[in-house]
Amino acid sequence: MKMKHRVALMVAVLLALSLPVRAFDFAVRLSYGDTLFFSITDAARKQVMVVAPTSNAANFYIGHRQPSGVLSIPANVEHNGASYTVTAIGERAFSGCTSIGAVTIPSTVTSIGSYAFYGCTGLRGSIVIGENIQSIGNSAFYGCSSITEVIFRAENCREMGGSMSMTTFGNCRSLRHIRFVEGVRSIPEYAFCGLDGLTDSIQLPASLETIGSYAFAYCNSISGRLVIPDKVTSIGECAFHQCHSLTSLVLGASVRQIGGRAFYHCIGLKQVTLRANTPPEMAMTSFSEVKKGIPYKVPCVSKNLYSKHAMWKSFGPFSSYGSCHIRVSAYPDNAIAGTVTGAGQFNYGDSVKLTVVCSPGYGFIGWSDGDKDNPRRFIASDNLSVQARMQPLTTMLVRDTIYLVDTVYKEGYKVVHDTVDFIEETTSINNISEINLDSESKILRWQFSRREKVLSVSLYNQLGECIHYSNGRKGSLDMNRFSPGPYMVRVETMHRVLRTRFFVNTNKELPSRRRTR
Repeated sequence: MKMKHRVALMVAVLLALSLPVRAFDFAVRLSYGDTLFFSITDAARKQVMVVAPTSNAANFYIGHRQPSGVLSIPANVEHNGASYTVTAIGERAFSGCTSIGAVTIPSTVTSIGSYAFYGCTGLRGSIVIGENIQSIGNSAFYGCSSITEVIFRAENCREMGGSMSMTTFGNCRSLRHIRFVEGVRSIPEYAFCGLDGLTDSIQLPASLETIGSYAFAYCNSISGRLVIPDKVTSIGECAFHQCHSLTSLVLGASVRQIGGRAFYHCIGLKQVTLRANTPPEMAMTSFSEVKKGIPYKVPCVSKNLYSKHAMWKSFGPFSSYGSCHIRVSAYPDNAIAGTVTGAGQFNYGDSVKLTVVCSPGYGFIGWSDGDKDNPRRFIASDNLSVQARMQPLTTMLVRDTIYLVDTVYKEGYKVVHDTVDFIEETTSINNISEINLDSESKILRWQFSRREKVLSVSLYNQLGECIHYSNGRKGSLDMNRFSPGPYMVRVETMHRVLRTRFFVNTNKELPSRRRTR
């Protein structure tokens, strides 16, 4: 008897496990006849997700009528007198519903779950991925063998599938076209991996900024010219791996990073054009197995940069396009504060010198791109537009006295000695004076403890021009190079700002009327 009871219990358990388990909170019969099932995902916000009616059956619609014909998912549904917003299509929501011929997804939906339309072989024509879709799960449209086109509107989709074996549109044998709509900023990893039935070139939108790893890997029938738009900054690993029907490639002006094997085995390429003035960073394998000796076109102003680059120099031959003229634009951030000279049009490789001349009462504090030199010297290699930043000296000085002068008489002649006026009290660290001017040799010296972490040492003349800039903990400057007059040193450390004013005179005695005894 005990054995019979055990067998009966096991049979009961197996029967219970085989029965479909309800997976929804409520059902809604739509006006055109289909019944859809919903699970509440956020009761406070009144948000729901479309789900399958059962969760543990081979056929998730067992005991329920499957949707058929045109499936129009509503943006809002009513339940118990309340309106709910449909924000997601859940995992396996319509898996195996072979009678669905077309589907429209409302703009309220932000995610499509894994296997949501898996095996919907009746889906025909175009599938629209809406602008607000942010994620699409593994194999969401896998095996939809009658889909012919994907219209991709998702502006910032973060994920599509998770691996090469579970791609969103895997085994969609009739899929021939992908159309991207302007506004799309990113193409996620694995988005269209393995679509070997695509018959035409890919037209990427100008708004695109990133292309994820394996995004178009193994799309070996993509043909013609591929243009990476100018806003794209990175191309992921294996992004166009084995797209061997591509014949021409244009990389946009903002591309800074090309992942490993991004264009691996693109053996059909006959020409590569690079629009970036600065050679993008790349891996040794980024263009592996691309035919050697095909032309690489680069901006005229950057030909030498590509030819000497550690990675790019092994490609080529490089030929240039466009003008070799370099435009340097430099101007003050305040027209009253001063002027900038030296800007203009140059040939590639010319020497350029930009000089800031401050108006009385103003001081130069640096260029808008962070450079501190004045004059600023460089070799013309890329277009440049910068501002010279200046500010009133009164913002840096703490009192009106510019310098102190000790006047003494020696053998009837007046001699002016240099003195240092410490505006802010300074202390000695390890018995070493922080700032000192040697009156005899006219050498300005400074030295600070490592604990100070000196950020900058700036010397200003009486016109407020920054005539020296450094950031060392210690250093010296020969003041004999400069004209006599008042000067100010500004030292900025992690802990404080020191401002020191002093007067530099000549080493020679100055003639003066003899004193009357």
